[in-house]
Amino acid sequence: MVLGITTLATLEEVTAAYRALAQQFHPDRHVDSPEPVRRQAERRMREVNQAFLTLKKGAWLAPAADSPIPSTVAPDPEAARAARQRAYRAARQHTAQARAAHASRVQAKQSVPAGHARPTTKDPSVGRIVFGLGQAMYSNELTCRGCTSVQQLPAGWQDRLRDTGFSCSVCGRTILSW
Repeated sequence: MVLGITTLATLEEVTAAYRALAQQFHPDRHVDSPEPVRRQAERRMREVNQAFLTLKKGAWLAPAADSPIPSTVAPDPEAARAARQRAYRAARQHTAQARAAHASRVQAKQSVPAGHARPTTKDPSVGRIVFGLGQAMYSNELTCRGCTSVQQLPAGWQDRLRDTGFSCSVCGRTILSW
């Protein structure tokens, strides 16, 4: 039940279920997540991969109608149709969620022009990053240590520093946090 499919699932349904779960639990999607969430996602991804490999090899899948392997259980056409519908709905829902997530990432990037530091919520795991604070106090600019781009800090950034960090609009690296 790792993939959430029935024993009557076809290879296409198994693949659709695997892709939906792989998109959800892939480690690249959880890079900025807290450590416990990251570990949980990695564990679930390992389970999903193992289940998919097992099912892809043919263990547990219902044989096709023209298969030389005799079926021990007569396939229920209604259950097979329902399983296909669930897999199709899951794949469509996953596609819609992926598109929405991509659109929000694009909108976030476009909301702050390149060269302007992007305000971010505080990340307790980052700690204090105050390199170039003198430069920031003097000119309201910081040089990113990752991509060496000069980032303009927004007006009133000193007052917001207690609850807001700032990241580079080019590479996304945190450039100022207290």
